[in-house]
Amino acid sequence: MILRTVTKRWLVVAFMAFLAVAVSGAALSAELFGDESYRLAAGEIVDDDLYVAATEIYIDGIVKGDLIAAGNIIEIGPTGVVEGDLVALANSIEISPTGIIQGDMWAAATSILINGTILDDLRVGGSGIELSGIVADDAFLAAGGGPADIPAGMGPQSTPSGLRVTGEIGGDAFVVAGGADISGAIGGDLRAGLGTLHLSGAIGGDADIQAGEISASDSARIGGELKYSAPEQLQFPAGFARDIQYEAPAEDQAAGGTIVGAIFGWIFRTVAIGIGVAILGWLLLRFRPNILVRPAAAIRSNPVGTGLYGLLAAALLIFIPVASGILVAFTWAFWGVLPGIAVFVFLVASSAVIWFLSPLLTGVWLGEKIGERLGGDHSPLLLLLMGALLIVVLGRIPFLGWLVYLLSFVLALGGLLRSGTSAAAARPTEAPTGQ
Repeated sequence: MILRTVTKRWLVVAFMAFLAVAVSGAALSAELFGDESYRLAAGEIVDDDLYVAATEIYIDGIVKGDLIAAGNIIEIGPTGVVEGDLVALANSIEISPTGIIQGDMWAAATSILINGTILDDLRVGGSGIELSGIVADDAFLAAGGGPADIPAGMGPQSTPSGLRVTGEIGGDAFVVAGGADISGAIGGDLRAGLGTLHLSGAIGGDADIQAGEISASDSARIGGELKYSAPEQLQFPAGFARDIQYEAPAEDQAAGGTIVGAIFGWIFRTVAIGIGVAILGWLLLRFRPNILVRPAAAIRSNPVGTGLYGLLAAALLIFIPVASGILVAFTWAFWGVLPGIAVFVFLVASSAVIWFLSPLLTGVWLGEKIGERLGGDHSPLLLLLMGALLIVVLGRIPFLGWLVYLLSFVLALGGLLRSGTSAAAARPTEAPTGQ
């Protein structure tokens, strides 16, 4: 029994060592970069995954694995090829006409311009999205636009707010946008919730559309059935769809009652969240200030490096949950069902807590930046409130809020990792006592 217990413990230790080497090895064997600018020149090849955090990122060479990038401008050039997945966070992202992503593309940016080819799924969100290239499989698109139009991006790749599809989507399209103009082709079904829609392209399958305003040109075609909900029933061109079904919105929605209620509800929830964040921030600053101060100091010392830490950790343990899944499986195998469930709950709960606390963790750093611009001497609590409440308000903006929270989460996670590492390194080592 003792031998069996010892053997089990050593197997667990061996597995934990393997997991640590595997996770860190995935990062170390990949090429890492963090600086003001990064360019993979034409003809250059990265044989593994590439992780980049820089102000400007230009990919004109070939990345054999995944590309995980965060910056202000990200561009896949005319000769750029990513043979794995692309995961990107930026102000503006552009895929050149002959640029190729062979795997999935996951991206969040203010401005997204896709002229190239995505050979798998496309999942993107931004204020302005323009798709003039080719997506071989399904597309999930969330964009701004509509009556409350917001300019999208300030860089050379900036696109107008809203969604424009002039290219081709081979599979199904799932769209949420304030305003959309679809003049390209969708091979599968279209599922959309929109403020306004103008359709002049072709949809091969069925369409299920809920919109405040719908218009269609004579060239528009839907190969299957159209189900739509709008303030009033519309007349479509002859042969527009195989069958058309109209569903009237609820009376209070048609009268604008739900819109007014939604606005007041949004304001109430935003104020409630702001009050909760303010109270929690005050309590942490008073009783556990290091929880906020140390991560903020790590972010302040190197924002790009801290963001890269957080992006890698999120990609390995959350967005690409291979490592966490292996950890839960082996805990289950060696220690039983309850410990496996406990590890799973811990991973999910800790991620949720960091997500919830991220406005506070990054709010200290952001508040300090605001304080520097304003000048003068400000209390730590005031700086925290200015930064955290700004993140909360921006995080409540439809379509773009989740990007704000995602950036805050990545920075907070990186700050916690770097501050924990620094604290461990700074902890003095006790000398052994004599016998």
